[in-house]
Amino acid sequence: MLRKEDLSIVAWLPRGDAFTVRDADRFVKDVLPRYFRHTKLTSFQRQLNLYGFRRITKGPDAGAYRHELFHRDCPDQCLQMKRSKQKGSPQLKPKGAGSVTSSPSFSPCSSHAAACGSP
Repeated sequence: MLRKEDLSIVAWLPRGDAFTVRDADRFVKDVLPRYFRHTKLTSFQRQLNLYGFRRITKGPDAGAYRHELFHRDCPDQCLQMKRSKQKGSPQLKPKGAGSVTSSPSFSPCSSHAAACGSP
């Protein structure tokens, strides 16, 4: 999806370690129906959360979503991602587990070079 869609709607951040929805209205109207059954941004965000994506809340990348196994240069890593079960009962989260305050300064791919075949 990120490679095929208009960069003014949804795009990777320059490091390739996170993505951002730049135009939420067009994303909901034009992009979501092509890839998902639901057409609400909140439903998409919930799916991201269930797959372990975290929203960056501070810094220049605020509003972007990242996951350590989701990287532009290592597409096969996402096959290792697992969806958590739907929340039926309240669960306690460790402090700060809901979001990432800023993007890390390293590329997640660098720590998984053997897994994605990059140097």
